[in-house]
Amino acid sequence: MPAERPFSTAATTHGDRRCVALWSLREDVLVDAGDPAGPVVLSGRWGETRLHRAGPLVREALRRMSLGPISLANVVAELAAGNSVRPSSPEGRTATAADEQAEILMLLHRLRHLVVRSLMLEDAEQPLLSVVPIVQSARYRPDTVDRGRPVRLSRFAFLRSEGEGFVLESPVSLYRVVVHGPEAAWVIGMLGRAHTVDEIVAAVPLAAPAVTEIVAHLLGTGMLLAAEQEPAVGDLPSRTGADEEGRSGDTVPVFAEDTDPALLSWGAVDLLFHSRSTLGRHDADFGATYPLAGCLPPAPAVKPLPDGPRLLLPRPSLSEAAAADPPLTAAVEERRSIRSYGSQRLTAAVLGEFLYRAVRVRGLPERHGEGRHEEEYTDRPYPSGGRAYELEFYLTVRDCAGIPSGTHYYAPLEHCLVRVGDDGTDAVTAELLAEAQISAGLDAPPAVVITITSRIHRLSWKYSGLPYALTLKHVGAVIQNLYLIGTAMGLASCALGSGDIELAARTTGTDWLTEPSVGGFALGMAPDAVTNHPCKAHS
Repeated sequence: MPAERPFSTAATTHGDRRCVALWSLREDVLVDAGDPAGPVVLSGRWGETRLHRAGPLVREALRRMSLGPISLANVVAELAAGNSVRPSSPEGRTATAADEQAEILMLLHRLRHLVVRSLMLEDAEQPLLSVVPIVQSARYRPDTVDRGRPVRLSRFAFLRSEGEGFVLESPVSLYRVVVHGPEAAWVIGMLGRAHTVDEIVAAVPLAAPAVTEIVAHLLGTGMLLAAEQEPAVGDLPSRTGADEEGRSGDTVPVFAEDTDPALLSWGAVDLLFHSRSTLGRHDADFGATYPLAGCLPPAPAVKPLPDGPRLLLPRPSLSEAAAADPPLTAAVEERRSIRSYGSQRLTAAVLGEFLYRAVRVRGLPERHGEGRHEEEYTDRPYPSGGRAYELEFYLTVRDCAGIPSGTHYYAPLEHCLVRVGDDGTDAVTAELLAEAQISAGLDAPPAVVITITSRIHRLSWKYSGLPYALTLKHVGAVIQNLYLIGTAMGLASCALGSGDIELAARTTGTDWLTEPSVGGFALGMAPDAVTNHPCKAHS
């Protein structure tokens, strides 16, 4: 990586307008320079940084940077014009403008995780783009540009709207690029395919130096990639003859991420989801921040019963169930995904016991918290982060003695089923049962398919960054509960690896945005060989 260029020369021409480098601090950084004899204190999300022996230039530059993007060259020039005598350098000589520039560049080098780098056309009202560090380990500087070397956006980069502009982000980058001006968007729009700077210049109404500066800033983030110096010929099977950019010839640009085994294991969406639902590689709000508490009420702890015929389920005796159950170790060791069914018929009593033991509400809702953070909680037989218990369970019944065919909502507090769908004869029910059979590789359609949904607002009202990842963790926990109880009862249990969210919404009568389907489970009576095992079904 080359050394940082002096900011006095970090300007390029755009026709008769210069492209100027600007500097600022992250918006969450506070600067306390009140005591001229004391240290300057910078406070932000990553703690405090104290700058001892900070001179007037440093103090004034940081003060201005806390207000927005500035030209450091202007700060040096203005302070020089206002001081007839410059301070002495460490060697005892009078400090020159170059000394002062070196002083502040050394300081900003130390503070790179707090410094936002922007690029602006001279006399423009807003920057072209700004590069914002998003982690404490970020150490940004624009990269050098070879105008004849192809460049391309990383396949992990994504552009989204935010406020009045666009934001370019990537889970493999330590920075966020805020795209302010359309000129920067023109260049970014060219970078979905491999192009050289000269090719971009020929396609957009920007002078070559301005395009070069934009590319240099993007390269420094790692979201824009430069082709390998010696591209391989025919390395990628899909690129033969004319390459993806339409250039003829045998040389195909090759980018390091396309052959990196670690990155090849990730899809762009999966890696983005992973990085944003954990800490360490972003600066977004995270955890129990109550982001919606000021604008929406919390969802109730127990979903209100939908309209429809109700069917009370038998309540089992837990003491009798405990006496008949195999030891926990036996249930864990015998747990299997069973994809075939026996001759016995599933009954309402067995299904009622299964649901009661696995997913019922064990007590009346309680209220906790104060003011706008007050919300309801319940207690159920499986773990749930923050006692959210946002998961709901819908049963599509094909064959269960004592329960009509069709789709029913399981009411966990009342321990009853509420009919929400048809009578089990229409195409939607048949389609869902067939999908479950195919998804799990079952020998026959299951007696019951349990569709697990999430009232996501139970989580998003309270948490930032976590809701969807947390609900998937809850699905995993509850599925293990279903498996172990099904094993103890001698049932054929099998989790569904995937599902059609549109089909699930039609079947359950839910809105996929407010209560999306997040899991599924097939249930039936186990084959006779399994039923006769010590982990057997109750009669």
